[in-house]
Amino acid sequence: MSITNYKCIGCSAPISFNPKIGGFKCEYCGRTCTEDELQAFVEKTEEKWAEKHAHETHDDGTEVRQYNCPNCGAEVVCGDTTTASFCYYCHSPVIIESRLQGNFRPHKIIPFKIDQKQAVQKFAEWTSDKKFLPKDFTVSNQQHNIIGVYLPYWDIDIDADIDYHATAATEHRRLRGDREEITTERYRIERGGTMHMPAIRFLSFNKINQHLINAINPFNSADETAFNTGYLSGFQSERFTLPQETAERSALQQATQHALFQLRASANCDRILDEQDNSQYRVADVAYTLLPVYILNYHYRGVDYQFAVNGQTGVAAGDLPTDTVKVGIFATIIGLIVLILALLGGFFLW
Repeated sequence: MSITNYKCIGCSAPISFNPKIGGFKCEYCGRTCTEDELQAFVEKTEEKWAEKHAHETHDDGTEVRQYNCPNCGAEVVCGDTTTASFCYYCHSPVIIESRLQGNFRPHKIIPFKIDQKQAVQKFAEWTSDKKFLPKDFTVSNQQHNIIGVYLPYWDIDIDADIDYHATAATEHRRLRGDREEITTERYRIERGGTMHMPAIRFLSFNKINQHLINAINPFNSADETAFNTGYLSGFQSERFTLPQETAERSALQQATQHALFQLRASANCDRILDEQDNSQYRVADVAYTLLPVYILNYHYRGVDYQFAVNGQTGVAAGDLPTDTVKVGIFATIIGLIVLILALLGGFFLW
């Protein structure tokens, strides 16, 4: 089966994951069901869905391919990294199972906790206190443009065998009459043992503004659960473009820097004179995880702006347009206040 289209157990209409109830709810008949109930229903009906493109099972993700919607039969066109999307014609959520196989199958997922309307509200709240926004700028009418996307991350655990040696120095100052006496105390630092650094996280998708996504961190790992394709229904999902090996090398470098910082800080000295670090670092575990993000691309007066909302916590970030007239008026008022204060100050001095 190349494409999965989740359908309501009651009326067979397309069904999506509902963040508010943490399960599935049909927008047509109102029936709700759990992930286990829906998965059992999918398994029973899966044999009725015939694959129409044999090459899809060997998809290497290097080009845009076409798939057929199980609901209406129309072709579903998506990018080379997309694993879940929507049918353009019937708007049914579709999951491209052939792109979720082998190394591309996630281990964990944090499901969406807020829905689309709540995400738009978070944008509105975030922009409400921005003083220099144009009056006609609003995100409240952009609900149809906001997209819920699962972005791929590598979560890498690092273990370290610490073998650290250094010479440190601490200065002691005291006054003797009119002279300052400085005494330098030198001593050895010896550190050994083990250190565990869990879940060093890397965004593994290079087709998005990483600074924007970093601005809505962190995610709460307490909501992580085992991956199941049902959570993707009703959302877009992307698979990783950053290879695991590259992420592991970056994690080892980050772990080394973090450990050295902690080791130096533990010395409680003024400076390190000499050090020798024979510590060994290794990758203990790697988890391919999908995290929920709402993305809004906003076109305003010929310029494109992009916003993001954390689909779990509701934290929002993005670039905003500036009303130059408002900025000019504000600067003029401040300038006049400064000028008046200066004149008043000069008057009283004279």
